[in-house]
Amino acid sequence: MEKDRLPHWDLGPIYPSADSNEFKADLARIYELKDVITENLESFSIAKLLSLLSEAGALVSNTSSYASAILSTNTSESAYMKAVNDAEAAENAYQEAWQAFVRSASFRRDEFSSPELKDYSLLLSEIEVLSRHQMSAAEENLALDFLSLSSSSWERLQQAVTSSASNGGMTLIELRALSTHPSREVRRDAYIREKSILKEHETALAYSLNGVKGTTLLLEKRRGWSDPLERSLFLSRTSRKALDALVSAIEDKIGMFRSYLALKARLLGQKRLAWYDIAAPVGRSGRMYSFKEAKEIVVSSFSSFSPKMGDFVRRAFDENWIDAEPRKGKAGGAYDTSFKKAGVSRVLLNYDYTYEGVSTLAHELGHAYHDSIVMDLPMLLSDYPMTLAETASIFSETLVFSDMLSSLDRCDQLPVIEQFVSSATQCCLDILSRFYFESSVFAKRRKGELSASDFSALMLDAQNRTYGDSVDEKHEYMWAVKSHYYSESFSFYNYPYAFGELFALSLFAESRRDPDFPKKYDKLLRRTGMEDARTVASLSGADIEDKAFWLSGLDVIAQYAKELESWL
Repeated sequence: MEKDRLPHWDLGPIYPSADSNEFKADLARIYELKDVITENLESFSIAKLLSLLSEAGALVSNTSSYASAILSTNTSESAYMKAVNDAEAAENAYQEAWQAFVRSASFRRDEFSSPELKDYSLLLSEIEVLSRHQMSAAEENLALDFLSLSSSSWERLQQAVTSSASNGGMTLIELRALSTHPSREVRRDAYIREKSILKEHETALAYSLNGVKGTTLLLEKRRGWSDPLERSLFLSRTSRKALDALVSAIEDKIGMFRSYLALKARLLGQKRLAWYDIAAPVGRSGRMYSFKEAKEIVVSSFSSFSPKMGDFVRRAFDENWIDAEPRKGKAGGAYDTSFKKAGVSRVLLNYDYTYEGVSTLAHELGHAYHDSIVMDLPMLLSDYPMTLAETASIFSETLVFSDMLSSLDRCDQLPVIEQFVSSATQCCLDILSRFYFESSVFAKRRKGELSASDFSALMLDAQNRTYGDSVDEKHEYMWAVKSHYYSESFSFYNYPYAFGELFALSLFAESRRDPDFPKKYDKLLRRTGMEDARTVASLSGADIEDKAFWLSGLDVIAQYAKELESWL
């Protein structure tokens, strides 16, 4: 396969540049709205204040997403760092207005039952909770300023190190991309060099993680949360009972995942997998896909499910919404980001020409489709939680998986089925290990700072609890690689992926039974910013607090894992 030129996204329709008058004007407008809101908390109606907050939130979405997007493609550019700082300062002004509104609105609960606020019922109930978890106005404002100077800097340090550090002329991002290389020797060499880079920078990264987790524990204690997980569940709009059901179901199936990993070792001709084998391609050729082929596959799969989805994804390609080329200075991983004022999204990934790359492209464009469904709603009604954020993305991945599988002969089906199970294992088993790790980090961090070796020991313990002896040569530095650990604003940035994986599999199964499902699917996505996770899930007949629901999703994975045995 001849590798084609990978696209860079076009951010021009959002802002001409980071120092443009348009960008500066939107930042200035956020401050203006903050003043209008805070000066009229008693005189304006709740509805009016919510409208102004939505306007300000849309501008924050635009400016923050833009600044983060330009920095993620060149993490060493000083002008982009300044744009991020300016956007964060404006977002802090918005947060100051939001917190002032929460304090004020909690004393005006008699207005909450107004018919014009019907769609805001969940948000208003959350305001009552938030009002009990606030420090004083002065302390909250100090915390906002403090976070912009400390925690966000720790997060950016991790991003800068992991995107620019190199070994032998190859960046960490480029080395990690080799985890799917068909040659075991190449994968092992990349794994060794990757860990060498992380060993070299472990002290700086450990200080970063200590800073983020220490800040989280301090602020959440002062705000009256019992622990970071309680706040995470609140932000996820889900319950501890639902999380316990999810975790318990995955723990019940650890043996199934380990059996799959043992089976994969045999398919690769190994006695046992090493960490650098987990994502290795399985099959006769490890077929590669040009970006043009990936586009055709995604457009076809989306269109077969819904012409509306097909039209949407064509627009994303035609208008250069996607940045796919791995390059020095570009952040690793993949993400979708929406620009509320502009009414569009952008997708970043580091395309590697594998089936996983095609699947990642579908995943992020699924996020973008979800964005499009709620784009016309007020900001405060379209901001959906992490638990529901993965629904459309994993559903879209599954569309591509199903369509590709049905069009391939038996020999070519093997790598596709194996990649599906591999991805599901990542979303369930590996996510469980990350959940264990973060839980342990918070427990230890309460007692003091942790060294790099402490973090590595906790990571190995979490991996041993989940992967067991099905994988040798584990990766003790995964704490340094995953940027999700470095977010103060959202702790436990892990279990929502398992939630999304299993919920999306349930929805996909229903879509095959119900010809009217595409319309129901759009309605479900549209409610994700207005209802809690359990209520949204109930629209599809699911009860997320019932362990049996999660086990049914895991059974779908087990079915395909079992099917792999026929290739031995």
